Amino acid sequence: MLDQSMQFERFLLNDVLIDTKKMRVKTAGKWTPIEHKQLALLRLLIYKAPEPVTRDEIIEQLWPNLIVSDNSVSQLIVQLRKVLGDTSKKPLFIKTVPKVGYQCIATFSHTPTLIEKSKTPNKNIPFHWMMGGIALGFSLALVILFDWKGDGSTQKIDYISRITSAPGAEVQLSFSPNGRYLAYSQIVSGSSQFDLAVYDLQTQTSHTVKSSGYSEQFPAWSADGNWLVYYRFGPFGCEVRALSVNNAIELWRLNKEVHLLECDGAHEPEKIIWYSKDSLLVNRAMSGKKALVKYDTFIDDRGQLELRESQILQGVQHYDVLGDNLLYSNTNDEVFKSRVSFDGEAVELVGLGKISKPYFGLTESEVVSLTGDLRLHVGEQKTASIYKPYGKITELAVGRGSGHLAHTEGTAEVNLYLFNRNKAEFQAISSNSRVDTLASISSEGMQLAYVSTAPRVDPQIDHVEVWIKHRLKASPSLLTKMSKSDKPRLLLFSSDGEYLAILSEANTLFIINVFAKNPVAVVKENSSLRNIYWADDGKSIYYQTTESGEQQYWQYDVGSTGNYLLAENGNKPLPLSKKNISFDGFLLALKQYLFEVLEGQVSLEQLSSSIDLYRPAVHKNGIYYVIKQGHQLSLYNFNSVVQKNEFVADIGLHLYSMNVDLGLSTTEDGNQIILNRVENLEMDIVLHKFADP
Repeated sequence: MLDQSMQFERFLLNDVLIDTKKMRVKTAGKWTPIEHKQLALLRLLIYKAPEPVTRDEIIEQLWPNLIVSDNSVSQLIVQLRKVLGDTSKKPLFIKTVPKVGYQCIATFSHTPTLIEKSKTPNKNIPFHWMMGGIALGFSLALVILFDWKGDGSTQKIDYISRITSAPGAEVQLSFSPNGRYLAYSQIVSGSSQFDLAVYDLQTQTSHTVKSSGYSEQFPAWSADGNWLVYYRFGPFGCEVRALSVNNAIELWRLNKEVHLLECDGAHEPEKIIWYSKDSLLVNRAMSGKKALVKYDTFIDDRGQLELRESQILQGVQHYDVLGDNLLYSNTNDEVFKSRVSFDGEAVELVGLGKISKPYFGLTESEVVSLTGDLRLHVGEQKTASIYKPYGKITELAVGRGSGHLAHTEGTAEVNLYLFNRNKAEFQAISSNSRVDTLASISSEGMQLAYVSTAPRVDPQIDHVEVWIKHRLKASPSLLTKMSKSDKPRLLLFSSDGEYLAILSEANTLFIINVFAKNPVAVVKENSSLRNIYWADDGKSIYYQTTESGEQQYWQYDVGSTGNYLLAENGNKPLPLSKKNISFDGFLLALKQYLFEVLEGQVSLEQLSSSIDLYRPAVHKNGIYYVIKQGHQLSLYNFNSVVQKNEFVADIGLHLYSMNVDLGLSTTEDGNQIILNRVENLEMDIVLHKFADP
């Protein structure tokens, strides 16, 4: 059996080079990506070699605390063999051991060191090859040079290293004011609670500061660096605590904590910014809406911290502070800058476009954004890609005291499951190698469509895919590919399941026949397009636009492929079951309806944040919705026939937001429910340093 203390970063398996840091495999001179789950399986097989690994052990190690079938193991083995270029008939890497499991039969070896490589005789390189290499290098230099759009110098970043690489996730980053420490939350595979940890950049070591059995998240530093403030989530509530950190880091875990605030355990927390000695900012849910709240801090005669609420700024999604400047995005992802005191008018930074998570760079004139890759913006015209990740970046932190930048990078599986209320069981219906969202099930339950995207940033993939599955067929099939600029945000089946309407983020409406698979653009990039729904017979679709301030009502006939302008009375009242997210105020209407009928059984904040996280699904007898309590997700149904709230099932954990659309879809009778699960979260911290301009 192989020593588990061996270096498992870059090695050879037979003649295949495997790079675990960059999650890729080199076969026949070509790099291909390898999934986290595939790599975890490969690691297990290598460690156990030459002993075989049973299917039960694979399930226990790779899917802890989950019920999965043997087919999941078989499919993962098939995928891993494909990546390695192996076959089951003539295996060179993975051998099937009948009635037992699988065995690694490949030869493991470390990649040669630089010294070992220097002992290899050099070959004469033809002169024209050498000149071609110089020309190629010069061309690449030009590409890098002109990647910056605009004039003048800029701050680029130099990659340093990953600083975490354990199974699980390290997220929610915050640099200390002097830049020496990076605080973060970490969760190991199979656990449901976060611990608080701090990485010391000077000694390059990590320290677990809090491991209480509760979930400690979103650490932040006081302006003087003497306090660490964070959320603690327990089974019955949430509070904000502060920990004194003005002594040696080895003693922090023993220091006394101070209770600061109560918070809503169902609400997804936002980072706290303690930007001055006397003030801090917290983004909280208030009356069902996000609001940025400013608190004044006081230390009493006993040395205890106290907070007093002073000001509120509504509608803030994400925010960052540098000095006296506040940078934030609103609910439409528009970016604004104002005074952190809220006493001046906010200025929209129009040149940046829409950014869901803007951060200040080293100066207040720089903005760093997450748009697939990391981008640096200076003014309204200059923008550059400063880092292209292999995985998904979800957040970052800037250490202005040291010039460092850290970000999270990794993946999570976003899978689709079918829950049948008659059988009370979950059935996986999509591949774990993609991110599958926006599911729509036809009214009778025979057809299912969903959007599938690559889990990693890949500049070669410029499209998303729409897949469709028939209930009587074992496998789904590709329905159509769509440009990323026309990425879907709504799929809607006609009543007979023959047509699928697709509304894109660019507000283009497509109609596609599920048999002919040829999308037709009915309305092209119309920002006023809204209120889309199918006629009862499924032969036409209705929608609304605005022209010169006048509302117009349209009908598109799928038979004649013609658009027809209707009279004003075409705007007939519709039941909630016919509406969807294309309707103005649809989610708000769902929240208000549920809050009224539940009669205070669930707090407005809890209900609102849960609906923002998981889109509900309306059927003829009620509404399915998800409630998040702590990390646990529970599925409920409000039965409108008997006016009763019904618990349906626990549907797993939601540990961390991956910025993907999660939601429910149901048949007309409500017996079949399609839902998303976020599983196997794997996030590491990557460290960079800003280079001199």
